[in-house]
Amino acid sequence: MTKHLVLAIALGVASLSQAATVSRSYITKTGSEISQEKGRYANPTIYIDQRACGEPSPNAMACGPSIISVGTQFLQSQETQHGNYAAKMVLAHEWGHSIQFANGINLRAPYQELQADCNGGSFIRYAVNNLGYSSFLEAAVSSARAAADYSTHGTPAQRDAFTRWGYAQGDLLKCFNNLPR
Repeated sequence: MTKHLVLAIALGVASLSQAATVSRSYITKTGSEISQEKGRYANPTIYIDQRACGEPSPNAMACGPSIISVGTQFLQSQETQHGNYAAKMVLAHEWGHSIQFANGINLRAPYQELQADCNGGSFIRYAVNNLGYSSFLEAAVSSARAAADYSTHGTPAQRDAFTRWGYAQGDLLKCFNNLPR
């Protein structure tokens, strides 16, 4: 093997081994952290591995102002594929949907999803500034871009831009009152 290939393999293995382990306690802690910033706007219960929204497989979904349904395997895949704390962004994104439900916000596609991405970006800023996390913006953007579908969720470029805009603003209310178009 060449020296570069060995280094690339070693770096790849190192990044996989650093993925946070997603468990009930990880998800519960993340919900508590998100609630510190966003709890006055919506405070949903997070159901873990229960298909609480009637989804066919446990992934991540908000189905009202008081229910977020998540699967540990799905969130673990986000951590493994995109980097540490990508699952926190997914949960913050779904929390954004709960806020939308709580406030009767119903935007045309893809802006409903992009507003939730903005919300996730604002949580990353909160986590960095107030909870002592190192920035996980790149992991979050990678995860958001991978979930783009060009119709309901927006393009990879849109998902990237709205997540970064939310992070740059660092203010949940700007995501809900001044969303860029």
